Amino acid sequence: MGRLERLLDKADILKETGKFNDALVELAKAMEIEPESPDVYLSYALTYDSMNDLKASLPYFEKALVLCPNDHYIMTHLGITLARNEKYSEAIEILKEALEINPEYIVAKWNLGLTYRAIGLYEDALKEFLECVVLDSESEYVKEEIHYQMGLCYYDMGWTREALNNFNNHLKLFPNDIWGHLSIGNCYFDLGWIEESIRKFKDSLQICPDFIPAYNSLALSYAEKGWYDEALEVLRTALLIAPNDQSVKDNIDYIQSLKDDDDDGYKGIILFSIILKLLKKHQLQENSN
Repeated sequence: MGRLERLLDKADILKETGKFNDALVELAKAMEIEPESPDVYLSYALTYDSMNDLKASLPYFEKALVLCPNDHYIMTHLGITLARNEKYSEAIEILKEALEINPEYIVAKWNLGLTYRAIGLYEDALKEFLECVVLDSESEYVKEEIHYQMGLCYYDMGWTREALNNFNNHLKLFPNDIWGHLSIGNCYFDLGWIEESIRKFKDSLQICPDFIPAYNSLALSYAEKGWYDEALEVLRTALLIAPNDQSVKDNIDYIQSLKDDDDDGYKGIILFSIILKLLKKHQLQENSN
């Protein structure tokens, strides 16, 4: 391994451990050795991307593509960066271009599917995911995520039972995936199976006691049953874990309002029955006169 490769490897390790400034120092050394290396420019781009600095990363991506205009690997990583920064139309364009160069590059196809899903093109996303299975069913992208990602697509399309099937298949492979349990619980909730949803959200919390989305969903299931006090207690527990979580605070306000409305409705029923009794008593008195 030459000095350039050693510097790039060191920079990558530093980047992965969050030591971004140190990584940039190593990349500056690499640039001195080989100022026209596309690998150096790509490493710069990915380092700035890891720093969430899209503005700084893009010129390095562009320079790398000038040096290697038909490199599907560079294009794919540019597409991933653009999608992560919600530049979805640009991401789709560059990922498609990468696939024109190498139609079997599964990383590009998978991330194209994810990008489609992010903008609500669920059928297009499903098509890309299924093609990934055909290309390489043993790829880590496919093997670990395919059922979950397809489940999310079906769920967002409103096809709850299809989503449920995929989430269940995902949990067969990864029984301790808290997001899998949560997603199944959400399907149960949408199907009106509230007791089953409660059980699933509790399964998530048993695996990960500080999983805030499960607290929120469990509370909403309790509220759906009319168990407002239990729901509020769940959310207060969540607030102890994440005092600044706005979703928990919003749900407390929402469920408290449901409880207040329910109490007011109950008071109204009591008042109405009292009025009816008084009217009947008044009518009896008039009739006796």
